[in-house]
This record gives sequence, structure tokens and C-alpha cells, in this order.
Amino acid sequence: MKVELHSHTDVFSSCSRIAAPELIAMAEASGYDAVFVTDHNKVWPAHDLAALREHCERVRVLPGIEIALPDNHDILVLGAESPIYESLHTPSEVLAQACADGYLTVLAHPFRWHDALPEYCGLLDAIEVYTCNHPEDAQAAQAVAYAAQHNMAPVYSSDAHGLNFMNRFWIETDEPFDTPQELRRAILAGRYENRKRQTDAVLPPPFKAGSMAELAEEDLAGLYVQPTL
Repeated sequence: MKVELHSHTDVFSSCSRIAAPELIAMAEASGYDAVFVTDHNKVWPAHDLAALREHCERVRVLPGIEIALPDNHDILVLGAESPIYESLHTPSEVLAQACADGYLTVLAHPFRWHDALPEYCGLLDAIEVYTCNHPEDAQAAQAVAYAAQHNMAPVYSSDAHGLNFMNRFWIETDEPFDTPQELRRAILAGRYENRKRQTDAVLPPPFKAGSMAELAEEDLAGLYVQPTL
């Protein structure tokens, strides 16, 4: 199963140019099996998420959130569907609620703006290694080392703010899952692989594609291309 852990839509993330139906179209064309919608500080209402799923043929759309903490670190909570997550502002609040719900917590784009991480970061389940918004090898090496030190799962994701961010970094698992909790167990057990598509394109992308029609030839040619480890 090909899974996107980190994506934004223009519905609730002002920095994204991705219309929600276009997110689904790109995911379908790229062969994703599941996509977590993790808009900034906002959980999709259940009825809106249900309406979005009507656009899907094969891809599964799952809820989530990216919570911006006061210290400028961001945490993904994969599976978050309750509005209570919109009112959580401290690491302890976020971790306690996610633990109670059984959702995966991921430190988003570490070392992008900070050379060191606060202690609570080591309590999260996972840490992003590569995304389109922090693709530097030096940052990735820091994240891998941090993951090993704190027994965290290192993961790849797109951090998609444009359609051209997708299909570059993601995870795959041979373990089918129906719920976010099941995916969390698979990731914590190491039953997944990080994947990336080889490309010479500049990252982060110099613009955010808001529709499939705006994709460059290189991105269109990359649809369905087999990934590398």
C-alpha cells in the first residue's frame, strides 16, 4: 500500500494551492492507496470528509491534522478527527490525546528551522526524514540519527502544498490497514518502507501546482513510475 502521510488542501490551509478534488485526482493517478489530509490546525468535519471521499475510486482518504506549537515545531497527528485537536497547544496535551486515541504522532520537517530539538520531540512516534519542503541530505542525516537515538520511526512524506509535491516521497507497507491505529502499529513495528521517486527537479518546487493541468511534463511522466528505496 502506497501511503501519503502529510498533505494540505486550500480548504483549510491558506499556504496550499491544492483543491481537495484535485488532491484525490493526483493521488489516484499516482497510485496511492491512502492519503492523510493534515491541514494546519484544522480537522476536517466528518460530513466534509465524507463528501470528499465521494471523489475516490480506489484511494482511501483519512483524517489528520498538523498542529503548530508555540515553539515553532509542528506535530502531525494521523487519524485526528475530533475538533478537540484544534484546541491543543502544548506538547503534553497533544501527546496525551493522541495516545488516548491510538494515533501516530510525527515530528514534521525537523531541523528545517532549528539546529536542535526540545526533549519532548523524542517522545513522538515518528519523525520526517525527507519531504519536498526539507529535502536536504544533511537534514535527513540529522533526522535519521535522532530517530535511532530516540527509537522513533523515520518516515518520508510529501508535505504537499501543490500537486507537484506529491509522488516524490512516501511510505509503502505490505500490511493492509483499515484504520489509522492499524497503520500506527505497522509503522511502529517497522513493517513499512520509505520510498522516493528519482528526479532532477528542484526541491522545494519553485511553484505550487493547483491542478493536474498545471503539472510539468516531468511530473506527468512520473505518474506510475516505479519508486526507489
